[in-house]
Amino acid sequence: KVNQSLAHGLPCVVTSVAAEGMALQHRIDALIADSAEEFAAHVIELYRDKALWEAVSAGGLQNVRGYFSFEAARRALDEMFQSIDYEIAALDTAA
Repeated sequence: KVNQSLAHGLPCVVTSVAAEGMALQHRIDALIADSAEEFAAHVIELYRDKALWEAVSAGGLQNVRGYFSFEAARRALDEMFQSIDYEIAALDTAA
């Protein structure tokens, strides 16, 4: 759900556990809070600060494109297959 929100340009307040799993950085591509009070304060801050809203929105979009887009998946698969090809070539050379 966080990925979908970020992909639509909606800035998010997330827990540190969610941020870690998605490589999110505080005030760059999301706001991070672990207590209910901090979470609420960040939601209000985003609502009131247009510049922060826009910056975190842009950062979230960039995060999704960099880590979770089809292009990012394609790059990861290409790297994996190139690694496998390298390992197979090394085995053929050793034999």
